[in-house]
Amino acid sequence: MIFLSSITIKAQVRPDIYSFTPAQRAELADLIIDFVDENILQMHCDYTTYMADAGYKIHDDFNFLPFHRTYLERLEDWLISEGHPQYVPLPKWTGLVIPPIEFKTAGPNNDGVSPFCGTTYCANGSQTNPISTNGCGTPTNWSGTVTMPNILTLPIQSGIGNDLCELNFNPEHYTMTADETGFNGLSRVIEGGSNSFGSSWHNSGHTTMRGVMLNFKSPAAAIFWIWHAAVDDKWKEWEQNCPQSTTQPVDLYMKDNQFVVEYYRDRGEEPNIDDGPMWVSKDIWVRNQDDGVLNQTQQNPEYGQENFIYVRVRNRGYQNSLGSEQLKLYWAKANTALTWPNHWNGTMTVGSSISLGEPVGVHNIPQIGGQNQTIVKFSWHPPNPDDYDSLIDNIHHFCLLARIEATNDPMADEVNGSVYQNTKNNNNIVWKNVSVVDLQENRTPPRPTGEIAGATITIGNIDNTPRDFDIKFQLPRHYKGNAILDEAEVTVLLDDRTWDKFNGNGRQNKSLKIYKEGKKQILIENDKAILKNLHFEPNEQTLIKLSFNFLAKKMSGQKNFVFDVIQTVAGTDEIIGGERFEIIVDGKEGFYADAGNDVTISQGEIANLNAYEVNEDAIYNWYDQDGNLIYTGSDFSVSPEITKKYKLEIISDMDGIKDYDEIVVNVKEYELREIAPNPASNQVTIAYKASNANNAYLMVTQSYGTTYNYILDVNQDTINLNLSNYQTGIYYVVLVCNGKAVDSKTLIVE
Repeated sequence: MIFLSSITIKAQVRPDIYSFTPAQRAELADLIIDFVDENILQMHCDYTTYMADAGYKIHDDFNFLPFHRTYLERLEDWLISEGHPQYVPLPKWTGLVIPPIEFKTAGPNNDGVSPFCGTTYCANGSQTNPISTNGCGTPTNWSGTVTMPNILTLPIQSGIGNDLCELNFNPEHYTMTADETGFNGLSRVIEGGSNSFGSSWHNSGHTTMRGVMLNFKSPAAAIFWIWHAAVDDKWKEWEQNCPQSTTQPVDLYMKDNQFVVEYYRDRGEEPNIDDGPMWVSKDIWVRNQDDGVLNQTQQNPEYGQENFIYVRVRNRGYQNSLGSEQLKLYWAKANTALTWPNHWNGTMTVGSSISLGEPVGVHNIPQIGGQNQTIVKFSWHPPNPDDYDSLIDNIHHFCLLARIEATNDPMADEVNGSVYQNTKNNNNIVWKNVSVVDLQENRTPPRPTGEIAGATITIGNIDNTPRDFDIKFQLPRHYKGNAILDEAEVTVLLDDRTWDKFNGNGRQNKSLKIYKEGKKQILIENDKAILKNLHFEPNEQTLIKLSFNFLAKKMSGQKNFVFDVIQTVAGTDEIIGGERFEIIVDGKEGFYADAGNDVTISQGEIANLNAYEVNEDAIYNWYDQDGNLIYTGSDFSVSPEITKKYKLEIISDMDGIKDYDEIVVNVKEYELREIAPNPASNQVTIAYKASNANNAYLMVTQSYGTTYNYILDVNQDTINLNLSNYQTGIYYVVLVCNGKAVDSKTLIVE
């Protein structure tokens, strides 16, 4: 063993909860209860459903510490967005003293437990009913303490089982679901599972508090979070004091993903253990006004005004950063095949002068403490959309790239070319290719008149040799909520060159259907649809546009949807790049297509089709039964030779929501056309149509009276009847074709 007698033990980074005033402790406890909703609870109590893997565990030897650290970071990010950075890093309750009593009465029910506890579905844990208040009791022991085992203490001591640095982070890498191979490893000993040292430390914190802390709904209790802050700080103490730790004293980074439950969550490893997508970082976001610290919802940049870009920088180390590190920010036009540095430094242009990407700015990063964060703000005036009219029709979508550059933290394995690989290899690069498709009626700014609900992106070949690529359309991994394909039509509009490539390879695809061939538009039928084997020459680029039209009758009320486009090398699935679409939609009441009732006409007659108009501006399209657009407008007329079905499509101008209805125009195949004269006395002529029948006859009858039958010549169209033997009264003339009555009229005999 190594003696630490001459080495200073580095302090843990989280403050003690008792360093805050009682009023501050009460405020923090209430904030935690506000934070814990159904989604937050399910990360901890419904993780097998979350992962679609019945064997998955968040308390196994690999996941336990990383899961809870990123879980705490989710709370810390929220606290900053709510204007409470004073509670970041989250304070800890060490268990060495009694728990803070303010956490006993937090929340609207004054019981220290989230109201969501009893209504959240939880498949994991000890509760007997997945949706139940069972197990949601208030923690009861507010005078208990938790003993710290020797194995979790410092300084380093001689002998076995006497100090923290005897432990290794084991298993170091994810290799299997429910990995329990880390016996006597750091995670197992801190957690309190079976180990040789008799440590039950983390588990003892839960059993000491009792109530909801005894099952997997425990995050519903405010005390859970500051207890786990102590658990995380014990890991941080190991990271900063034990020689086997590889954690740097200062390591600034930004997250590529926001996963918590998933084992590939981003903890700042280099390279990132996640295989992507790498372009969906939530540590970088755009706002159209200077409100991005408290409102971290991504917006599309708007031309003609100042926009603001915010970048969150974190310190995964345990010492303060220098304060001299630089954060550089760049923009580029939305593209699934971006290169570094050419797409970002002004080298690539439209024509000779319109840049496809440039630096936004550079700022020094303020000093950041260990396990803390800061948000850096940039001002940005996006380029003039009119400059890109010749390039794309939807010109508001940009990609962003942020880079931390510091002499004490050089880039790892950086290459010229692949932005994807550089982002994966470096925790100080983040990339955002996200288009927000805002379909809300009250969106700000309003949608321009006639703009289709969607976004255009560039696809292509960044190499100097010809290559074939697949373009994939799919939901994100472990997507929660209704899939957009269940509630909307998602279509892809191909530009001329992309369409030619698609036709040239025999229209190779998976789960795609030609939607409107004349417009070069295809429909995505299922998740994981693919445009296959598109051939691109060196540095060639083309355009596609995704559009999202929600179907009024299928809308569930869900407001937020996500959909990905990913470009990969055909045959290898090597990821080149992609774009994420975040779609926001309101529900719509009363938006229904109504084409009216089916109509019946004689051959040669005209049927007037009239759509009932919705109470807003909308497009009315009529299609024949083969799917061909035949008219745009609410009302029109048809005169089909045979019975036909017509489809009405109504598309809202405001948000692209659409609905369909169908109407059948029945053309009579057999009919009684005329009875003349009527009334009649001696003779009557009856005109009929029965040319397609094998046989036909007329039946002339009175209610409860005599019936007369007349065989018809189907090749003729009239018959004369002698009425001299008929009694006066009302008769019914029935046309019978092929043994079936098909039409009738009334005859009056005087």
